[in-house]
Amino acid sequence: MLAAALLAIPVSADTIGGATVSTHDTGLNLRAAATTASGTLSVIPNGSFLLVEEALNGWYKVSYNGTAGYVSADYAVFSETLDGTYSYAAATSGTDVNMRSGAGTCNGVVRQLPSSGSGLTITGVSGNWLHVQDNGGTAGYIRSDLIDYKRTTASAPEVAEPSTATGSLGEQIAATALQYLGYRYTWGGMSPETGFDCSGFVNYIYKLYGYSMERVAQNIYSSSGSFVAWEDLQPGDILCFGYGPYSVGHVGLYIGNGQMVHASTYTTGVILSEISGSYGNNFVGAKRIIN
Repeated sequence: MLAAALLAIPVSADTIGGATVSTHDTGLNLRAAATTASGTLSVIPNGSFLLVEEALNGWYKVSYNGTAGYVSADYAVFSETLDGTYSYAAATSGTDVNMRSGAGTCNGVVRQLPSSGSGLTITGVSGNWLHVQDNGGTAGYIRSDLIDYKRTTASAPEVAEPSTATGSLGEQIAATALQYLGYRYTWGGMSPETGFDCSGFVNYIYKLYGYSMERVAQNIYSSSGSFVAWEDLQPGDILCFGYGPYSVGHVGLYIGNGQMVHASTYTTGVILSEISGSYGNNFVGAKRIIN
């Protein structure tokens, strides 16, 4: 059973979902065991998506492009649970995709899917295999490297316009962001038509007012705008969350009164949240983009 989780908040031992590599280095080592003494299976580029099966004392048991291994939780920010529907594609064009009765090629084929398609719902993870259900309700296992981890698109809601509210520019930006409450979350999304991830959302809102910034949360914190002290926060400032200055994995727009609007998870989409509890514990810093 998939457990709910928030961006930039440590996952519990029974949580499975996705994580994004966030490191100031050239990449993150995928290791054969949950220790730095273990051999390196591959180096995962910064910004890559990982399938998280389990959290183990500062390490994540993950699958990356079909290879199982372990990565340090310090540099892989848990990003979402695997709800919603997904598309898939065979490793070789024109080849059917086998849905099997168990997590391995030694198990029988439940059914054969066309070489590509959409509408698979992920209900669990077992090593390099996903437990899925198709549109017809048939359940089985397919290899994790055949899944496109961008959810199947749905019809987009009406696009909101920049706010005409009076007040400072920051207050206008905050008011515009609030118009997008309820819009869906999409990993890598940057528009109302496709959905938003956290940094895609703040990029989109600021672009409406002629401002540009770095694309991902870590780089927004490191390179965009100027730093703002907690006591000097103003509406429109960007709040950054993570495990430290080199592992920022989530951003939101401050709207005042201890609240932010942000693209949170697939389950919630764009929501309004109090900056307290787990979010407050993971606050790293704030940036001001407005000149």
